[in-house]
This record gives sequence, structure tokens and C-alpha cells, in this order.
Amino acid sequence: MFALLLAVAGAFADGFSPDYIALFRDHAAEVEEPSPGLEILELPGPVILTRRDGEGVRAEDQSGHGPAGCALSRLVEITAAVQLCPDLLNIAERDRLATLLLRAARFAAENTYPPLTDDEREDALAAALAKARLAQGGTCPQPETEADWVRFARSLATDEAARRFAHIFAVPRLPVAEPCP
Repeated sequence: MFALLLAVAGAFADGFSPDYIALFRDHAAEVEEPSPGLEILELPGPVILTRRDGEGVRAEDQSGHGPAGCALSRLVEITAAVQLCPDLLNIAERDRLATLLLRAARFAAENTYPPLTDDEREDALAAALAKARLAQGGTCPQPETEADWVRFARSLATDEAARRFAHIFAVPRLPVAEPCP
């Protein structure tokens, strides 16, 4: 099941995904063109966007804080599973996970392009959670057979994880989702 959850890692971002076309358009004066068909845009963070003809945009978070969109993705995946299977975590762990998820969603909404309103953020998060629950197929991980997954879920509800996420969200920047280790 954990592999299935990882399959939705990039899918969370539908509502939080930056509009790369608008970013390149609105920051045209800052775009560098080192060779024909190659455009590079450096954003605060720094986050480097590279656009090649016919290949789309590659975003690279060089902040040293980690890709914030990836963090949101992981929190969405685990929260969706816990929503379906609340007994995986105790109440305090579920509350801590929910707090981290809301912080991640707020960060992504404020730093995507264009930024999302509060209503758009809530809609994007609800859609991401619904998509992740659907991808899971409605089954719960079994502690006996998927102990690593359950440990991972519990590890996200610790003080150490809260400190890691505080570090990830300390620097405002585009919420890059890939790569997502």
C-alpha cells in the first residue's frame, strides 16, 4: 500500500501547482536565455526554473531546506491514510499530523504562483486528500505486514518531525514537489 501512496506524490499538487507559464510571462525581464530554446528563471529561495522547448519546466529547490511541495505531498498521503484508518495513530499523533498538514498547505498556498486565497487553499487541500484516499483503495495498512509504513506515519507526528517541517517551511519559496525522495 505504501507504494500506492507514493504513486500519488506528484498528484497532490493539482490545486497547489504553480502556473509556470504565468511565472515566465510575469517575470520575463528576469528570464535568462543562455542558448536557443533554453530559458532559466531564478526565483527567491532560491528556486531555479528551467524551461526547454518542448520539454516543459523543471523546478529545482536550491534553498537547502528541501522541496516544500514534496513535504506537503507526503503529509497529504499519510493524512489521507489516517483519515481512512484513524486507529493507526493516537489522538495526539493525529492532531500533530493535522497541524503539520495545515501548515504545509498554508505555505504552499502562499508561495505558489499565483498565490491561493484561503478558500482556494481549502478546496485544493480537500481535493488532494480525496484523491489520495481514492488512490489508496480504502484499505488500511496492517501493522504486521506494513510495519515500515506505520512507523513512517508515526514518525511524522513527533517533535523531531515538527522541527524538520519548521525548517522546510522557514524560507518562503515556490513549493517544488519533485524530486520527492
